[in-house]
Amino acid sequence: MSRILKLLIILAVLGLSAYYLVVLYLAAHPNVSYAYRLYYLEMKTRFWNRNQTLAYIPGTRFDFTQERPWILSRQGWTLPKDDGTGSEFSGKGGLYFTLHREPGKLRLEAEVRALSANTELTFSVGDRWHSQLLLPHPGAYRIEVPIPAGLFIADPLQANYMAMTGSHPVRFQSLQLSHEE
Repeated sequence: MSRILKLLIILAVLGLSAYYLVVLYLAAHPNVSYAYRLYYLEMKTRFWNRNQTLAYIPGTRFDFTQERPWILSRQGWTLPKDDGTGSEFSGKGGLYFTLHREPGKLRLEAEVRALSANTELTFSVGDRWHSQLLLPHPGAYRIEVPIPAGLFIADPLQANYMAMTGSHPVRFQSLQLSHEE
């Protein structure tokens, strides 16, 4: 083999090695949006937000009968039912969102349908707060849960998480976090 051919082969091997090292570095340190990271890399959110943000504005209402709310955790939630009765929640799950400013006191408002009697819903934020509701009969309910101030942080690069637990399946038709009046 000639020296030029050997040199070209060595340069090609070195070039490909450098290229693959860069690809491996970028795979280990992706430069992506926070919403992308939670949906694709960490697999925490249930639906992809096409706006690539988790920013929630208090008072925004999610319609679970038509939409696929990006605020939902991957665990505990189903796709919206075809019959228009909403998304079913069971077991453990929650809500992921970011805020641009500290909202003060909030109120979680939701329209739900209990599928079983004596369904317990528990809402919590870490170890700092929790609230429990009992839905005694199957059927439709409008629930309101007051949330004290100071639980959520206003950082677009760190999601707030409100954990939820349900003893029996519940169908959510709408949900919003509103300012407490």
